[in-house]
Amino acid sequence: MKKPPLKPGQQPPYTTPYLLGSLFLSGASCLVLELAGARLISPFYGSSIYTWSAMITVTMVALALGYAWCGRQADRQPYLLLFARMLTAAGLTVAAVPWLRAPILRASLPFGVQAGALASAAALMGPALVLLGALGPVAVRLTATGAFDTGRRSGDAWAISTAGSVLGAVLTGFVLIPHLPISKILFGIALILMLLGALGSWLSLRAVPLGQLSACAACVGLMLMPEPKPRHSLSVRESAYGRISVMDLGDKRYLLVGGTSQSVMEKEGGESESQYIRGLEWTRALRPKAKRALVVGLGAGLLPKALERRGLTVDAFEIDPAIAETAYKDFGYEPKGKVVIGDGRALLETGRGPWDLVFLDAFGAESPPAHLFTTEAFERVRASLTTDGVFAINLVCAVAPPDDLAWRSVYRTLAATFPHARVFVASEPNEGLSNILMFASAGPLEAAPPASPERSSKEVALMLSRELRPVDHDLAAAPVLTDDFAPLDALLAPTARRWRTLLQRSMSEVLLD
Repeated sequence: MKKPPLKPGQQPPYTTPYLLGSLFLSGASCLVLELAGARLISPFYGSSIYTWSAMITVTMVALALGYAWCGRQADRQPYLLLFARMLTAAGLTVAAVPWLRAPILRASLPFGVQAGALASAAALMGPALVLLGALGPVAVRLTATGAFDTGRRSGDAWAISTAGSVLGAVLTGFVLIPHLPISKILFGIALILMLLGALGSWLSLRAVPLGQLSACAACVGLMLMPEPKPRHSLSVRESAYGRISVMDLGDKRYLLVGGTSQSVMEKEGGESESQYIRGLEWTRALRPKAKRALVVGLGAGLLPKALERRGLTVDAFEIDPAIAETAYKDFGYEPKGKVVIGDGRALLETGRGPWDLVFLDAFGAESPPAHLFTTEAFERVRASLTTDGVFAINLVCAVAPPDDLAWRSVYRTLAATFPHARVFVASEPNEGLSNILMFASAGPLEAAPPASPERSSKEVALMLSRELRPVDHDLAAAPVLTDDFAPLDALLAPTARRWRTLLQRSMSEVLLD
């Protein structure tokens, strides 16, 4: 016959260390789930401000609900067994997330990018976070011996939980996500929570919790299972900066980062399919004597390859080593110049160069890194160029009002840094989005298309016919971007929404790999 659960005041001496240790690990689990949750939905909803806002909102609301709900439960059922069951339930809900991801993301598609990101984050991570939030009030109720020490016990509980959250944030960003599949991370968190729940049940009931231990064993088995091969992609890998996918569709090969198409290559010949890359070759007509170039943002290596075919030696700055590896392995990139791994802004600050041409073609999913688009960053680029070198920028955004402030803001920032700047539409609009190319220099920017019968010459000629000529009145509402104020993500939010919607329509199943 089982003994009744122990009440407060009857707890054995080792109960308090168990409760506080569990709070530490559950606090770490909360941050792991928050960061892993954003990574789970980002291939489908992008890694824009919408995804992160949705995940943070769900985390805060779920924890608040857990605090309020179990604060009342702890007063009615002040038992260690309640705490243990909460841990076990949290572990089970986390273990279910990898299985539920695809159907929940599919079901959320009709809600649109913003509401869909919020709904999918709530459905996938909300239940576990509510249960983890519920642990704190129960632990305080069980450790406090009266009104005189409730404040101290509460402070201890939340301090220990927060310390665990710090560990979870560091561990997830620096160790877990760069080296493990998200599903393995989630099964590992589920295992920890269920083991803690089993220990609490044993402490409370003084009986071996066979059911919970069986669930733990099943979780171990899931962790040890090999990852299933992607259904639509040649390869899928996690990096610190996003999920990297390579896929073939017809005669083209695609590089997707965070579920966003970053590069498209023709498999036969290995050339870029993108109009904007051929448009960037206008720089060769602007500075025909150029010898050295720098590309900030390697991608699949298609822009450096195109420039090297024209006789340039091209260096590249790439923040993600996994992207560089993908360019070498899957897109046949064989650099003639140096490929340096590191943040482009930080590397520019080291005083490398000078280069005759600098190309900024860096994206984090739908949005480029804002710190590369400020006046301070552009001044650093200017210092890295030869006397009349050319700086070229690729930006994807809406061209027409009211969502066109992004390119106007970048152009205004560029014109504030360089004496000469021009801007062109370089690709046919798709859902109102186009590649916008900007060129800037200390010297004049006047040249015809390259004198060549090649396809790039026609693309350059077409680009030059679509020049945008903003006047002061058009630029008045567009902020100059600085290190102190660079709202580029907010300016590009409409672009991110349109781009994500387009990807969901055209390759929704691929995004679920």
